[in-house]
Amino acid sequence: MQIEEPWTNTGRPLPTDWLGGGENVRGKDMVRLHQDAEKFIGCLLLDGVLERFPKLRGGVIELGADWVPGMLKRLDHIAKTWGRTEPEIAALKRKPSEQITQQMAFTPFVFEDVGDLIRSSNPDLYLFSSDYPHAEGGRNPLGRFRSSLEGFDEPVLAKFYSENFERVFGGLA
Repeated sequence: MQIEEPWTNTGRPLPTDWLGGGENVRGKDMVRLHQDAEKFIGCLLLDGVLERFPKLRGGVIELGADWVPGMLKRLDHIAKTWGRTEPEIAALKRKPSEQITQQMAFTPFVFEDVGDLIRSSNPDLYLFSSDYPHAEGGRNPLGRFRSSLEGFDEPVLAKFYSENFERVFGGLA
């Protein structure tokens, strides 16, 4: 999603996107690309939807995942703090990070460090994906992900490359 026009009104020419056109993502767009998804997930969770529907599954695709560990920490903090004064939040039986881990998954961009994301949160959250052969998929997505996952054992790799997808989307076929 492109950033709103007033944020690009700087008196300078509008830059082309990173692919050379104008309709795709620019640098300022990347700053807020995930924010609508994060807002939606936060409201869904704090309104108790994930708790009321424990079989509900969801994936956040093509918005990256660098923002996920921070969102989990923030939502857990919100539940702990605002649960004291907001009955709907106090009624949550599972921590937000647990609900999201059990019911959702996220696709990192090829340039994000999946190993770091896993160390900052957990291996149940992330799905392999690539836009290959499109330019944003990178020239070697498997190699880049493999490199960022170096040192992780086979169970963690299996979760990233297939098991997390099967857990979230397996019942859809």
